[in-house]
Amino acid sequence: ETVYNAVMTWINHDTRRRKRLMRELMELVRFPFMDKLFFLKTVHSNEAICKCCQDIVTETLTYQVFPEDVRSPRTRPRHASGLKEAVVVIGGVEMEGTDENPTVHSNSITMTCTAEPSASSWVPLTRMRH
Repeated sequence: ETVYNAVMTWINHDTRRRKRLMRELMELVRFPFMDKLFFLKTVHSNEAICKCCQDIVTETLTYQVFPEDVRSPRTRPRHASGLKEAVVVIGGVEMEGTDENPTVHSNSITMTCTAEPSASSWVPLTRMRH
């Protein structure tokens, strides 16, 4: 939806000149992955889109009903570009004093750790100074 809205905002800024680029730009939007209601209310109801991109609209409607039957560049998920998923934990408590009489300060961030979801261990990132 974000890409579609950005393209439409750009086109509508200078419709007379930019409307001729609509087809080329819309081919890059991954309509099949849009929220169905958003697609129906926003895209399918847009006369200009339906006129210049009828095959893309039809492809999206078909994909929403029979996703396994549609293969196109718009139905392939994007490949990750070197990014990894990670879990980062920020927090901790600072302990002062002795074992018999500890003092806990819990209003400060003292450490950060990370782990990949597939990993079974945590890796310290940094200690935070307060």
